[in-house]
Amino acid sequence: MQGSAISKNLKKSGAHPCLNTYAPLTTITYKEATLASNEGSGSPFLKQPSAGSPKLRIYESLFLLNEGMDHIISLLREMEKLPFADKESVQWAVVEIEEVRCDMNADFTEKLADSERFDEGRFWKQRRELENRWRDPDDVYIEVGRREEERKKQGLPPRLGVLPLSAVAEEEDRWKAEQERKKKLSK
Repeated sequence: MQGSAISKNLKKSGAHPCLNTYAPLTTITYKEATLASNEGSGSPFLKQPSAGSPKLRIYESLFLLNEGMDHIISLLREMEKLPFADKESVQWAVVEIEEVRCDMNADFTEKLADSERFDEGRFWKQRRELENRWRDPDDVYIEVGRREEERKKQGLPPRLGVLPLSAVAEEEDRWKAEQERKKKLSK
């Protein structure tokens, strides 16, 4: 009875019964699946261009592998419900498919993790270089002042004494004037 209700819902939605896992987020209409297979991606998702990103192709391939494995397992589960199905053989096949899926995912993700960690370090260095180019060297004093305020709020003793700008401004002005005087004399 339940199967016929599902079949009626499938006919209304336009989904092909062999392309539906009966999960709301994985329902694939027959039209989408046909379009995807005609375009060669094997997925109802638009095939992404891999311009300059071999990683994108790897992640997409892993997604498609897992999506295909889910599809095969869902078909086997449906076949298991047939009256003449050898349920033990179907379960055996599902377990083997899951083992292959896990093995492939583990192999690829281990290598991808190494690559991602390497890239993360490389991009971290690039970001730090960019930050350092645009950073004011005196920002460190602002950060120290903020940290000292946090420590004060927590009831901790200060680690460093930070003089307010007004206390050193006169000395800095005197130093700048001396530097300008030396420049004029050297010309």
